[in-house]
Amino acid sequence: MRAQSSAADPRGGKHMSRNRARHRRGLSTAAGTIAVLLLTACSANTPALSTPTVQQSPRSAPADFTVYDTTFYANLNLEQAGAVKADIIYGSAVASLAGQPSPGGTHGGPKAELALPPRQAYEQLVRQHLSTPGPLVLDYETLYLTGPPDEAQRHFQKLSTLLQWTHQAAPGKQIGFWGLLNNTQPAYYPLARSLAEHEDAFFPDLYTFSPDRNKWQARLDRDLAEAKQINPNVPVYPFLWPQYPEHTPNAGQYLSADLWSYELAACAKTVKGVAIWGGSTRGNRDQTWVDTLKQFTAR
Repeated sequence: MRAQSSAADPRGGKHMSRNRARHRRGLSTAAGTIAVLLLTACSANTPALSTPTVQQSPRSAPADFTVYDTTFYANLNLEQAGAVKADIIYGSAVASLAGQPSPGGTHGGPKAELALPPRQAYEQLVRQHLSTPGPLVLDYETLYLTGPPDEAQRHFQKLSTLLQWTHQAAPGKQIGFWGLLNNTQPAYYPLARSLAEHEDAFFPDLYTFSPDRNKWQARLDRDLAEAKQINPNVPVYPFLWPQYPEHTPNAGQYLSADLWSYELAACAKTVKGVAIWGGSTRGNRDQTWVDTLKQFTAR
């Protein structure tokens, strides 16, 4: 069959023009559809650009994070900031029982190696420090596990005896040594492990010596690594001080709110709590660190 001529229909020319126009529009629409489909496919197969995640320090303490208050600032009660009262037996109190001079004052200790006091007098001293709900911290800084082997062994024997007496006078109380964790030579870790079997917590000194938070963080990391080597099952409660210690360039000054907040947050990420120390008969002269603590401990 032969195709019909366009002349057979007087409307043939216009009809063909309209068909060609519709055909061109159809091709254009199809091309657009194909382009959209190709673009969609490419987008689906191209990994999305990821937005970097900035790790934020926690603005408040976890529910199981505990802040212990061992401060002695006049007219300051950190219980209002969510802290739990704890107590410390200082070397000076033990030295006085043994008849040793203690030029360090109430919150210090003897310069000479601490002597063992009479047992009954020591246990009575312990019972006088049981009124707070928090731990009892033993601050015997002249008995650290350092020095020659015979000296370290002698310190170990005294610490073992005092720890045993403390437990017997305060059954059920959480007890540990201040500063012993970060004042033990690696060679004496076996001695520290033996003591740790009878310690309920480690209380390392983590005071701030400079505004350099990286140096402070490095000390925290070292303390935790040492605790893991000695006994990973004993909880660590670093001691913090809202002021710079004596013999530092900023001695007596209060930490900035930013640095204080950083230290609290860094501890909250790695340990179950902290203990706060410091004080003065003149009272606290900076409310900022207290307000920061209140905000941090708010539940």
